Amino acid sequence: MGRLERTVLGQPAHRTKLATLVLPKRRALPLLGADSISSVAYAPDEIILMLAFAGGAGLIYSPWVGFGVGAILLAVVGTYRYNISQIAEQGDYQLVHRRLGAVPAMVLGASSMVDFLLTVAVSAASGSAFLQAIWPGLIPYDRWVAISLVLLTTLLCVRGMRFMGKISAIPTYAFLLLLSIVLVVGLVEAQFGWLSRAESADYYIIPRTNLDQALTGLGLAVLLARAFSSGAVALSGVSAVNNSVKFFARPKKTNAASTLMLMGAISSVLLVSILYLVEKTGAKVVADPQRYLMVDGALVGENFYQKPVLFQVTDAVFAGQAMPVLLSLATVGILMMATATAFMGFPLLTSKIAEHRYLPIQLSARTSQNLYGNSVLVLSATAVFLVAIFGSDVNSLIQLYIVGVFTSMTLTQTAIVRHKIQQLRVTLDRFKRRRVIRDLIVTALGLLATALSLLVVLLTKLAQGAWITVLLITATVGIMLMVRKHYSRIDNDLELDLETGAEEARRLPSRVRAVIYVPRVRKPVARAVAYARASRPSSIEAVAINMHEDSTKEIIKRWEQLGVPVPLTVLDSPYRDPVTPVMQHIRELKQRSPRDVLVVYLPEYIVRHWWENLIHRRTVHKLAAQLRRENRIVIAQVPWNIGKETEIITPSPLAAQGDSRG
Repeated sequence: MGRLERTVLGQPAHRTKLATLVLPKRRALPLLGADSISSVAYAPDEIILMLAFAGGAGLIYSPWVGFGVGAILLAVVGTYRYNISQIAEQGDYQLVHRRLGAVPAMVLGASSMVDFLLTVAVSAASGSAFLQAIWPGLIPYDRWVAISLVLLTTLLCVRGMRFMGKISAIPTYAFLLLLSIVLVVGLVEAQFGWLSRAESADYYIIPRTNLDQALTGLGLAVLLARAFSSGAVALSGVSAVNNSVKFFARPKKTNAASTLMLMGAISSVLLVSILYLVEKTGAKVVADPQRYLMVDGALVGENFYQKPVLFQVTDAVFAGQAMPVLLSLATVGILMMATATAFMGFPLLTSKIAEHRYLPIQLSARTSQNLYGNSVLVLSATAVFLVAIFGSDVNSLIQLYIVGVFTSMTLTQTAIVRHKIQQLRVTLDRFKRRRVIRDLIVTALGLLATALSLLVVLLTKLAQGAWITVLLITATVGIMLMVRKHYSRIDNDLELDLETGAEEARRLPSRVRAVIYVPRVRKPVARAVAYARASRPSSIEAVAINMHEDSTKEIIKRWEQLGVPVPLTVLDSPYRDPVTPVMQHIRELKQRSPRDVLVVYLPEYIVRHWWENLIHRRTVHKLAAQLRRENRIVIAQVPWNIGKETEIITPSPLAAQGDSRG
């Protein structure tokens, strides 16, 4: 099992080498920025899906919604960049924990964990959709395709951050290059009137509400708000750069800040450009095509498949050429890199939370180079479960997605605002106060943007599925509190003060008594007898279990033939249970001598292969598990490795002559 673990998770890195694992900007952008940049693969679809509630007439607002999302993205990125020195020193979770307290920090941690989980699920589902657009034969297997993408990314990520940093540049830069070509050519064709119509341009969308109500007054505002909340998935991944500043090459903060701004600018420009071409090509997608989409005057059938709008736009720009396939493959690649970003951010976050004892401490264990393998496996298993439920239905997953993103952003900026207010109170120098006031205004604007966005998302998405995210965040916070309470209770029980500790260390048991469990008289038992006698206890006793008369007679016969200088006690077990009689005997010994310490020797043999354990009773392990729950018991397991042992320690009858305590 150890070899299998090292094969999957890689070899551990020496602690002196961990600090050398750094990412230059050219590698940091494709790895840490993949989450935000890749969102342009599915964010346009979500905006179109929402606007389609008003029918085809509502799609004319798609570029303006894109402008709104892009503006919020740039505002948030600008605020994060402005305060990157504070966030970089601690990370979002630690910053909020320090400035706002434990409960807000747990809410942020839970929100970010849910965000990372949904990043993996949404990216895998979207990647599956693009593969289905290329090869329609995969449509019936959408869940298996998405699960395969999650597992493939998991295998890549367990090799460590440096490995991912090397390979991430290929799909990310390929995606940016191909998409830039598509957008430039498409914009030129649109300018000169050469741009072809999308395959779905002539489809008719049945409005879900009255057209006049949907596109005027309050109805239009609600429609645009819902479209904005769906397109706001483009803001995912902003915190990934801030929480990974320590991995940047020097100067770390400067490189991280420039990477963050470049990522935000690229995502905003790409999103708006794609939506502009979507409006020009007439590409359409709807949430429920069997009910609201008509082709040639008839509703589409159950087997109708909608291609992603990015695929439709590319096909319109490069009709009948290889570009749609190439860009789709590159899109799958960058979506996998977005998944990898989550696989890196999730362990970094959970390790910090686990250090504060709000999550199991196993999640803080580094298994290899910059990798917390346990957290990676937890995220992978949870994402596979989620993808198995939703398949490639990106729209359903999006309803759960963005709540965690805006919650964590709002809490982070609240922590910075509070810090700036406290700093302003103690700053007397006029020039320093001006700088603090400027910082406070910038951060407050960012806080206002994220808080309003969170409010819009909750109002428009709560009934569509965001309530599940709120429930998940609440449940996760509850689990964190339970874990912390458990660790606190254990610490209180095990705490050793100076007075009682010194007295406890000096106190000795009145006697030490040895009990040897004898399943059969073989080599492991002989070794256990030798070890027990070598410890020179006050008394020593061997215990055998009578489950079959013939076997018991054989044990007694062999014991006498070998002349073992230890008295043998046979315990009856009418129900053929070897554990219960031993435990009853141990408890009787403890009652007779409550101040004595019992050392129970458990001889066992270790098989060569793990699977061989499946065909053995493993009574010793069951007995040890029961003994651990008893006080004043010391368990001494005596192993015998099959095929590796050369020394046989056999008790000699002559040794008993000088041992009056035998």
